[in-house]
Amino acid sequence: MQTLKLNQEYFNSKQLKLPLSLEIKIPFDSEVRTFDEVFSRMELKKYLKIEKDPRGRIGYQPVNMLKLIMFCQMEKIQSLRAMEKAAKNDIRMMWLTDELMPSHQAIKDFMDKYLKESIEDIFYDMTQYFINKEQINTDVLYIDGTKIESVANKYRFVWKKAIIKFRDKLYKKITRTLKHLNETYQHEGLYFPLHETYDVEYLSKIESFLVQEIEKQGLCIVSGKGKRKTALQKYYEAIFSYREKLISYEKDLEIMANDRNSYAKTDTDATFMHMKEDHMRNSQLKPGYNIQIGVSDEYIIHLDMFNDRSDYNTFIPFIEGFYQRYGYYPTYPVADAGYGGLSNYRYLKLNAMLLYQKYGMYSKDTTDKKRISDPYFSHTLIKEKDDYIGVNGDRLTHLYRNNRGSDVYLLPNGKTKEVNAENVAYQKEVIENLTSELGIELRKQRSIQVEGAFGVLKEVFKFRRFRRRNTENVRLELFLVAIGYNLSKHHNKKYRITE
Repeated sequence: MQTLKLNQEYFNSKQLKLPLSLEIKIPFDSEVRTFDEVFSRMELKKYLKIEKDPRGRIGYQPVNMLKLIMFCQMEKIQSLRAMEKAAKNDIRMMWLTDELMPSHQAIKDFMDKYLKESIEDIFYDMTQYFINKEQINTDVLYIDGTKIESVANKYRFVWKKAIIKFRDKLYKKITRTLKHLNETYQHEGLYFPLHETYDVEYLSKIESFLVQEIEKQGLCIVSGKGKRKTALQKYYEAIFSYREKLISYEKDLEIMANDRNSYAKTDTDATFMHMKEDHMRNSQLKPGYNIQIGVSDEYIIHLDMFNDRSDYNTFIPFIEGFYQRYGYYPTYPVADAGYGGLSNYRYLKLNAMLLYQKYGMYSKDTTDKKRISDPYFSHTLIKEKDDYIGVNGDRLTHLYRNNRGSDVYLLPNGKTKEVNAENVAYQKEVIENLTSELGIELRKQRSIQVEGAFGVLKEVFKFRRFRRRNTENVRLELFLVAIGYNLSKHHNKKYRITE
């Protein structure tokens, strides 16, 4: 049998080969072509605010740097070092950026210099491009929120209730010390007024007085083992420590302000919240941010970030943010039971938006047969002057209006019932809207689109924890991920196969 021996001694697999153009190697349906199509229709230079400086070396081309970062988001590449590696090895990025190969530090510097201020404008301008191109119906906005964990240390925290308790104890210590101080200087006719609360300025004046007394008496400040402190030095050290503690407490309360009950020491903008991912299964609180998104036709067209744990409290500022960006309110803001309530319903009515948001007792009010058949069920009561008449003919006698704005009625059995007529009217409208044919479709689409968007962000984009600290940096990361999601969604819809 004759063996055919292939002789390749003149062949080199690393030799230069045609084609030299990278574009030829990129398929027509590649993600980078979709990306290039979108960004070619956007005026990128207006986001970069390039200031020429004659000093130093010429930096990387800003437009190509922006394209590199944005395409990395589309490809779920969020680490700076992973971006650096992709720029050196991915032919799509080489073609897109003219073979730009920056270091991870250069990418970070570019983000800090240009993107922190302009990232939101880039997101909304690109979203407007999608709205115009695909005729997205923004009158329907599906709203939902989730908690994303901060990179902060979960075991270093500050609680408002604890700070207030410690501060109250400190006030009592200050009062006891001032009483002793008044007894000491009683013979000189000096008296330091006692109060229920104290401020830093007041303690600073007392501290200054004690310093002058120490200098006047020529006392030496001593410390260490075997040294006896004078009473005056003890007073001075006590007042000094109280003042430092009071400054610390006031700083903590200032950081939390009125809308937060906690914060993380390593990320002061993060609030401790319950997370869905609880590996300890003990309802452990973790530092995080409340992320709210609004989805229309599968695109995230509005998003925001809050320190407040409650979805209910974020609803009005979220819709107001939508109005500031688009100049109008959505006709159908569809949300789950965490958003429905009296103040939110009033806001929606005031701005001509329809009530398609469940409230806390929606499920029971529509499915609980025992509750619905109750003769004193709020939705079936009939108004008669100041009183109500139940479906069984019983009269509910009006007693008074409480401090929550609800009316209290006396039932025939001697019990009382609280009814807020305005809220009941809104709830009836919500039930009518959500049980209609349109309402059923909107509820179904909300669970598909907005909850599906969060599913993609968490599972596909691996967006379960922020990499950056503090609001400014966290917002940058959030909008970058949202841009990547929308670009990926646009590409998938462009080549979606419909049967």
